[in-house]
Amino acid sequence: MMKQQKVRIVHVTWFLIAVIAFVIGFRRSPSQSEHVDLDESSQSLASSTTWVRSPGSSETEADISKEVSRSTALREQDIRALGEKLRQSRNPIELRLAFSKLLEGLTQENALLVREQIAHLDHRSAEFREFHYAWGAIAGAEAALFGAETEEDDMSPALAGWANANPSEALAWFDNLDMASNPAFDSLLKERNLKPEALRNHLMRGLVQGLASADPDKAIAYVTGQTEAGNKAAYGMIHTIAESVLRTDKPAQAAHWADSLAEGHVRNLALRRVADRYVDEDLQAAAEWATQYPDNAGVIAEVGENWAHRDPQAALEWLTTLPEGKGQDAGMHQALREWTDEDPVAASEYLATMPASPAKDAAIMGFANRLAYEDPAAAIAWAETIATSEGRNTALAVVGRNWASKDPQAAAAWAASSGLPENVQQSIINPDRRRRDRDK
Repeated sequence: MMKQQKVRIVHVTWFLIAVIAFVIGFRRSPSQSEHVDLDESSQSLASSTTWVRSPGSSETEADISKEVSRSTALREQDIRALGEKLRQSRNPIELRLAFSKLLEGLTQENALLVREQIAHLDHRSAEFREFHYAWGAIAGAEAALFGAETEEDDMSPALAGWANANPSEALAWFDNLDMASNPAFDSLLKERNLKPEALRNHLMRGLVQGLASADPDKAIAYVTGQTEAGNKAAYGMIHTIAESVLRTDKPAQAAHWADSLAEGHVRNLALRRVADRYVDEDLQAAAEWATQYPDNAGVIAEVGENWAHRDPQAALEWLTTLPEGKGQDAGMHQALREWTDEDPVAASEYLATMPASPAKDAAIMGFANRLAYEDPAAAIAWAETIATSEGRNTALAVVGRNWASKDPQAAAAWAASSGLPENVQQSIINPDRRRRDRDK
């Protein structure tokens, strides 16, 4: 009992510290969270005024406990004192304020000195990435190229900041970037053996993040061009753009934006990401909106899965009102998979009451897919009830691969004696080969 009280006291104490830090740092800090990704950092930093300071100050003594004026450039001794605070203090409020002051006093001229003060931070931390975002916004290529010779991930956030501040300039630089013939990239490409294509795609994510917060339509146009050119990695960047729109607009407005995109895979991916967030905010409104896309498997699957997490019966009732087709099938698959994760007995009882139909087969696939991890024999028995041979083999292959992730020997022995086509057996016994064949 005493131990529980002590734990509560500790939790309350840290909660109060967090609240105080938020109140004090809200207007000073470019980030409102200690744990944000680059997308979130770009939103907070993009809304700031400027990090460039006018030179000259009438002060004769620096006092780092006072806020540095936006009209006053930080002197070297101020920067080093703030850096020492970042390295030595254990007070989260002092740390946040010191970092905020460094960003407020950041200029193109003192950027390298400021970076020395944050070099000890984890390159995945919000502060490290926010600094490079801010540097990229004011220095462009200089900040981006600096990261080519460091071990940390500097370049992507710097490129994001540049793309947000000057989209056209950043785009032109990136499109004309020839890393293979640029000695600045030797450290990454030759010494660390990174592939030019992989590095380019990594940097492109930063570029798209910055573009998305500045101009989502420009970002979509760029990513669409990349997908049409055959860059598969660009598809994942569509989610970044949708998230940026969702941060500034309500899901209903974001849905309108996604709907306005040209028909195709890019639009479908954007709609799916919006659907996921829409359900979280207003389930009924999201379901009503989703009925406009009965053939969009991604949209219906997102709504069905998220709804099933809260109320599987209600989600399945809604799905049965949709016209038969790939949308309903995808929704049934995801809803039953989600329900099985929560209550496999109730999910199986519901399946037993469903009349034979393509929707039931899709529901069985979702059910067996999830059940395979805990009870592969039962999952196989259910998968074998699927009406079509193609659907049955697909479901059994998924069950086998899921089983193999926990017990590869048992799954391989079953596959060898299952009577399944040879290619299906091999996809279970040798999943790595299947992935290689799929990616060719």
